[in-house]
Amino acid sequence: MKFSVGDKVVRNPATWVPNELDAWGRGRGVGVVIEPPLHTEDSAVDVRWPCGRCFEEVAGLLPAPDADDQDSPPAHLVAPMPDRSPGRGP
Repeated sequence: MKFSVGDKVVRNPATWVPNELDAWGRGRGVGVVIEPPLHTEDSAVDVRWPCGRCFEEVAGLLPAPDADDQDSPPAHLVAPMPDRSPGRGP
């Protein structure tokens, strides 16, 4: 797979190789491939994650889902709304 500057990426859980930088947020959320300050091998890209930037192996990344898919949280994270009908609830 090949990524270009501006592509949005997420970590690939099947191939992600953790390191000490994961503690500050490496690989969390959606990252954006940015122009590297120096030449990188074709197997690596410079990614700006929400908490910082890091060189990443292409094998450890996947294209991020479309923005439309990210507007709604996953169903298992949505808490049911309490019933506020008259005579119910606080």
